[in-house]
Parts: sequence; structure tokens; C-alpha cells
Amino acid sequence: MMVSKAARRYAKALLQSALEQDKLAEVEKDVRFIQSTIDDSRELKVFLRSPVIKSEDKLEGLLAIFGSHVTDELKSLFRLLSEKRREDLLADICSGFIKLYNEHQGIIRVDVETAYELKDTQKQALHKELTDKTGKKVKMNVSENKDLIGGLVVKIGDTVIDGSVKYKINKLKKQFAVGTAV
Repeated sequence: MMVSKAARRYAKALLQSALEQDKLAEVEKDVRFIQSTIDDSRELKVFLRSPVIKSEDKLEGLLAIFGSHVTDELKSLFRLLSEKRREDLLADICSGFIKLYNEHQGIIRVDVETAYELKDTQKQALHKELTDKTGKKVKMNVSENKDLIGGLVVKIGDTVIDGSVKYKINKLKKQFAVGTAV
């Protein structure tokens, strides 16, 4: 997900504040809660983006929904966003914060697609291998994709390592097509 420059600045400021207040774990938990709530609620997304609804009303709504569940740092963020009329950035700020938090903690997200369900021992071995190779804490998301035929595809950020049978077959087809055209 692409995060705007403004949202990145707010996310960075929130991270700095959480570090200074020694509340990083609490703020991270609250940000994930806010993000999942926004992601699950179309009405909340529309509410935050609506140019018709006054900023004061948006602030009241955010405090009513999240006020008793989040830290003072996030309540301050709600107030700041309301003052600046930037409530529409809240979802992007959450995404940006989580990305910065992961970088700060040395965590990388790895998406793995497999042709078949991996056994727990295979998942553990793959996790260990990825941790050893990257030197980071790996959060691994494994999903099945029968179209791969066999093997797996690993996505780490912008890097894709395709070890699937489907990829290898397509590569062979291209080589044969080039070879017969000569």
C-alpha cells in the first residue's frame, strides 16, 4: 500500500513520540487495532473521508469509538488530525506507522505461496532459513496457490523469488520458442 508523504510524516512523529514516552508496544497494539477497525468498516472509511462532516464531529466520533481503548498519544493524534482537517489520513498513518515500527524492530514481512499446504516442520525450516538469510525477524504469511503446480514463491518487499514448477515450465517454453525461431 502506498502511503502519502503527509501520512508518513505523521507516522514518523507518532513513532518518535511513542519511543520518547517508552510506550512503543502499547502504541503499536493500538495502531493495529485502529487499522483493523478501519479496514473492517466501510462506514468508518466514508465517515473519515467525508468533506461534509465537520472535523469536530469526526473527532467526537473517533474518541467515542477508540477513546477508551487507545493511549493518550493516539488521542492526541486524533486531535491534531482534527485541527488540521486531515482525518482522512488516519488509515494511511496506521499503515505507515506499522511499516516504520517493523523497520525499527528489524521485522520483515514475507509472503510465501505454495502449491500445497506446508507441514509445520516445513514452515519452521523455511522460517529459520529466511531468518538466517535476511538477518531479520521474519513474519511469514503462507498461502496456497494450486496454479504453481509445485514449489513455492517467496515475496520479500519488492523482491520475488519464484521457485515454482509453473515458472520453470514457462521459462522452458520461452527457451524452446526462441530456439525454434532460429
